[in-house]
Amino acid sequence: MRKNVIITGASRGIGKSIALRFSKENFNVFIFGRDENELKKVKSEIEKNNAYCEYFIGDVADLTFVKNSIEQILTKEEKIDVLINNAGIAIFKKFIDTSLEDFKNQINANVIGVFNFTKAVIENMIENKNGTVINIVSQAGKNGFDFGTTYSATKHAVMGFSKSLMLEVRKFDIRIITVCPGSTDTEMIKNSPIHKNNKQFLSPKDVAEITYSIVNLPQNALVSDIEIRPNNP
Repeated sequence: MRKNVIITGASRGIGKSIALRFSKENFNVFIFGRDENELKKVKSEIEKNNAYCEYFIGDVADLTFVKNSIEQILTKEEKIDVLINNAGIAIFKKFIDTSLEDFKNQINANVIGVFNFTKAVIENMIENKNGTVINIVSQAGKNGFDFGTTYSATKHAVMGFSKSLMLEVRKFDIRIITVCPGSTDTEMIKNSPIHKNNKQFLSPKDVAEITYSIVNLPQNALVSDIEIRPNNP
């Protein structure tokens, strides 16, 4: 029986690589994003691996969209096995140049989106006494850095959310896991002031491989947090 994985922010970068990695295994893959053209391309690549894929276009901060989408999936599938909250944005600016709107936009994508998707699947996981939620955070969830004050604040919020929820739901055999990559070669980093030499960065495939390996751990084993760094920065 195939398992079901939901991945947000799957149109490119880390999310796309995770979706493709899971499609090579025994998973139906449900991908979320805002760029329909890119989602179609990812779906096509997934189907080349003989995996079922369905894509959903919308805003992760829109709870109605999220709930309706998850309900649509659960009309066809018995349960959600894995949720990977990857969607997010980063606005790298000096704090003095950062607007409240910049901060709110990051909160919506990086924090509210995680809340909405987790809220939408957690009851199903509790009912089935099984499930894994992986939140792709960042080293910014543990450390501050220049130009990243508000971005780092949102990632710290996700770390606190994840640690607390893990304690609440582990008794139902549900794993809440944070994955914290260092600088990864994505468009987000390329467009940032911290981008220097992408040869020193992780690749999205590195993060995807480690994310898949975590899901493959025995269900009674919980690795609550993973830090990933380039081996030779």
